[in-house]
Amino acid sequence: MDLIDTGFNNAYINMAIDEVLLSSRVPVLRVYQWEPCAVSIGKYQDLDDIDLGYCDESNIDIVRRITGGKAVLHEKELTYSFIIDKEMMPRSIIESYKIISSAIIQGLRTLGLNLEMHSSNIKNKDNPVCFQEPSFNELTINKKKIIGSAQARIKGKLLQHGSILTGINTEKHSSCFKIKPEAEDLRKGITYIDIPERKLKDAIKQGFSSYFNTSLNERSLCNSELSEAKKLASVKYKSENLSYGVQSSLRTTSL
Repeated sequence: MDLIDTGFNNAYINMAIDEVLLSSRVPVLRVYQWEPCAVSIGKYQDLDDIDLGYCDESNIDIVRRITGGKAVLHEKELTYSFIIDKEMMPRSIIESYKIISSAIIQGLRTLGLNLEMHSSNIKNKDNPVCFQEPSFNELTINKKKIIGSAQARIKGKLLQHGSILTGINTEKHSSCFKIKPEAEDLRKGITYIDIPERKLKDAIKQGFSSYFNTSLNERSLCNSELSEAKKLASVKYKSENLSYGVQSSLRTTSL
């Protein structure tokens, strides 16, 4: 399994790199962060959910993911992405989530964190905010959501990426949406991990290596991957029309 730490990048580069890595010949675990902060919306989510004026005034980028699910404000977090041949994972979306969540749990428990998988589905599917309520196999601490993830199966690969919160500004998070969730409600339902970045990264690496019983080959993006990502970021993720919001039967979902 390859391990790639791409550090801080803008929203368009981050999403482009995940797409480029779908061509990897071996499973890939990637960790990354966002600068400037950004809102990512699900592949079929309606842009009308987002307060575009507030995001523009606050210099918050907006990007559409290739995965499904709901909107996330990416600011204080470590993001992971995991890419693997879909034949190596269960056909069931819920079961594949469970496997990846188990790897994350195994890693974060080395930090003394008692994570659990939420056992029921989202109650309000029309809620546009990813972190407002948990779903099947969502990772929680004391019943509070700490990680929000999204998945898609594309080009023979399974891609799952997700936000591991290291802090949250609930007022800012709420302000990104037209129908604004109460900041107090977000505080009641969300928690975060307040530990050094390096320890968190090491724990995630250890969890995937141990759970999948494999060594991690640490590498950087090669020149061709970086070049392709920059092109995708410009011609697709930064310039694409974000305004549609349609339903689809494609196998994309989120926790």
